[in-house]
Amino acid sequence: MKRSLTAICFLLLLVHSSIADQRSADAALERATSAFNKGRFEEAEKQADAAEKGGSKKSDIANLRGAIYTKEKRYDDAVEQFNQALALDAKYYPARLNLAEAKLLQGKYADAQKEYQALKEEDPTSEVVDFKLVLCLLLQGQDAKANATADTMKFPGKTPAYYYARAAIALKRGEKESVDRYYDNAKKYYSDAQCDFFAQSLKEIDFTPQPPGATTSPSPAKGPAQR
Repeated sequence: MKRSLTAICFLLLLVHSSIADQRSADAALERATSAFNKGRFEEAEKQADAAEKGGSKKSDIANLRGAIYTKEKRYDDAVEQFNQALALDAKYYPARLNLAEAKLLQGKYADAQKEYQALKEEDPTSEVVDFKLVLCLLLQGQDAKANATADTMKFPGKTPAYYYARAAIALKRGEKESVDRYYDNAKKYYSDAQCDFFAQSLKEIDFTPQPPGATTSPSPAKGPAQR
């Protein structure tokens, strides 16, 4: 009887230990996410390592690491992490969206377009995906298709995606007055945080105004930074 009680107590101890480890791991993942959102990427990676050791969901950790590497312009590493997340969960939407973004920033515009198109088929109401598709098309010199895609976007939408898609088209044409008008209208109806997301997206791909009559596309995104 004493042995049985000892065994039961031991099992309970293991269960409580496992629960404590899981809670600790989940807390580490929360700290990693918080650090990432604050731009403290080195700290975010350390906490992600701690979360992985504690047994947090590996697809979440791989996705977070990929997001960190994307911010650090380590795009090849980021793609690897997003693919790892998708190997664990093929339908993991955040990793699929982030994978498309990493390919866009790599300058692999056709590949990025395919990823975004697949996401659009799954979530046809995503204004962010529509905006990104417009960028991919513009960066490949498919201006007419980009304009047609913008024509199908919801207006007014829940986000300023339409305004920034139109601004991107105007940027490609070198129509500065139109660009400024779209920016001003977006800021009238949407929060600074919403507008900043789309403005940053244009900045990250170095999408700058073209001189009137220019036919060149914006500069390709820079390659991955070295470790």
